[in-house]
Amino acid sequence: MTALVSFISAVAAWIVLYFDSFPALIRRWSNDDYSYCWLVVPLAIYVAWQRRDMLPKVTKPSLKTGYLALLGVVVFFFLGKIASIDALVFVSMWLSIVALVLFAFGLKSMKAFFFPLLVLAFAVPPPPFINRMLTFKLRLLSSDFSVRMMQFIDIPVYREGNVIDLGMIKLHVVDACSGLRFLFPTILLGILIGYWFSNRGWQRFVVFLATVPTAIITNALRIAIVGYIARNVSVETAESFFHEASGIAIYLLSIALLVLLSLILNIFGSKEPVRYSESSSELYDKSKSSPALHIFIMAILLGSLFILNGKFLSTRIIPERTNFDNFPMQFGEFTGERQYFDDNILESLGADDYLSGFFVDRKSGRKILVLASYYDYQEPQRAAHNPVSCLLGGGGWDLSSSKDLPADPAVGRKFKVRRLILEKPGARLLALYWFQQRGRIMTDEYLNKVYLALDAVQMHRTDGALVRLEILINKDETVEHAQKVMNSFISNFSMILDPYIPN
Repeated sequence: MTALVSFISAVAAWIVLYFDSFPALIRRWSNDDYSYCWLVVPLAIYVAWQRRDMLPKVTKPSLKTGYLALLGVVVFFFLGKIASIDALVFVSMWLSIVALVLFAFGLKSMKAFFFPLLVLAFAVPPPPFINRMLTFKLRLLSSDFSVRMMQFIDIPVYREGNVIDLGMIKLHVVDACSGLRFLFPTILLGILIGYWFSNRGWQRFVVFLATVPTAIITNALRIAIVGYIARNVSVETAESFFHEASGIAIYLLSIALLVLLSLILNIFGSKEPVRYSESSSELYDKSKSSPALHIFIMAILLGSLFILNGKFLSTRIIPERTNFDNFPMQFGEFTGERQYFDDNILESLGADDYLSGFFVDRKSGRKILVLASYYDYQEPQRAAHNPVSCLLGGGGWDLSSSKDLPADPAVGRKFKVRRLILEKPGARLLALYWFQQRGRIMTDEYLNKVYLALDAVQMHRTDGALVRLEILINKDETVEHAQKVMNSFISNFSMILDPYIPN
């Protein structure tokens, strides 16, 4: 009865602590790239049930590793909250489950639970910066390999960046067909296939290593098949296959290849099942402490974390500022027109105030898009973030270059900005952005997170803004000439921002 009460207390405290993080986790799972996460929890439970016979006959709590895992829960939870990084909060969720297993069954139970917990870790979506990095690299690889495949079968094709030109059709390899949405589920699938079909540890490791090349090559094959259909059947059939049937077909091919590899490896290995050593670990606590006691202590700690987080939030300072509704729409040689977002975009943006609109240079007629989003306070569900994903997300743009431009007071720009050059067939875009946060201006999103955490503790402030400017580059215009137009705008624009973004 005591054990049941302790377990219920721990589960209740866990739900209360992470309740406000569940919507963010569900939103990430609902993203097409991470929709596989919905299957992870039932898969982990199923695998744990399969391995239940491997549990030790007598279970004792493993105190050292259990409390070490709890320490990780505290660290990742607070880092995630004060630095507004959802992924760290999700990691603390997973670690709390690891701690519960260690307290309930002990370290020896890891023979049974290590693999299910490894599978469960895939329920934590990777942080956005990993997503952006992998997407960009996978698009390049998929484009390159698919062109090589088409050239191998004598299909005339030309590639420029991520645009594959077949003459009668141009395939733009955007994020959705980068292979990212196949990569993580394929890795998970490789781990499961290795577990279910392979007999030895080295065989499972080889299958795991094969998952990433399999995901990349099969996705490139998908694009190459589209090229073949467009060339030899019809463009309409190719487009239909590309957007509808190809994803499922290629994923099934990945499954078949990994299963085949696992079965081939079994030929070279012993068919005897792996036997685990019964030797004890030095980290295994041999005390006769009751699991119920330590699970109850865990419940108290999780509840205390919830209270401390609430008290920390109650000391948060929100500085006074002027609302963007009062921002002048005419200054220097520029005249602006304000734009307003609908409720769906506002919910996605999560900002407390924003300035969005076009400013036109009356002399040259050049139009500059401005978006400044301001947050009274930042937390994992609402924070200023790198705008690259937004820029690449829906317009078919491809990132051509990204670099920091140092401050240049001679042209009126007194701070560093990040410059992005984006391209798509027939168009180029120059975008600038910077984080303007509590008196600092920076371009590095990771440094911004560090200062966000430090200022949350030292100043009790997490307010700040992201400022983004965009201009289309004319057909025969150089990037540097377009940059001069932007510098002229920034020299006027930045001088009147201070009342709207507190220092």
